Amino acid sequence: MQLIDRIKADRLAAMKARDRTRANLLGTLASQAAKEAKQPDDATVIRTVRAFLKGVDETIAALEQAGRSHEQQDAKKAILEAYLPAMLDEAATRAAVDAAIAETGATYAKAMGKVMGALKAGHGAAIDMALASRLARERLQG
Repeated sequence: MQLIDRIKADRLAAMKARDRTRANLLGTLASQAAKEAKQPDDATVIRTVRAFLKGVDETIAALEQAGRSHEQQDAKKAILEAYLPAMLDEAATRAAVDAAIAETGATYAKAMGKVMGALKAGHGAAIDMALASRLARERLQG
């Protein structure tokens, strides 16, 4: 089952359960993903979920700065995170970076593109590319 189909099924279940927050969020998410592609693949849906999460995180930060409650935003964040693949932890990311460096034969910082390409091809959405980039840069400079 594709991720978009799972989101649509979960939205229908939320509507039946009268969970308006979940139903509205998932409906908006499915609609936005469909704007990107008529039948969005999992990668497109994951990018859309991450974009939504970024907005929720920004809202939470603004609410915290204003000293206001952000329980509803926390609930939205939990709903969205359920649709993301499990991310590699730092130790696993470090191991993946080391393997990609060995695989590509990179020995200097200008080869970062090759290393990052190998990581993306090998791990897709399961790797935090910002963390991987930092670790690869440290490894190639040192």
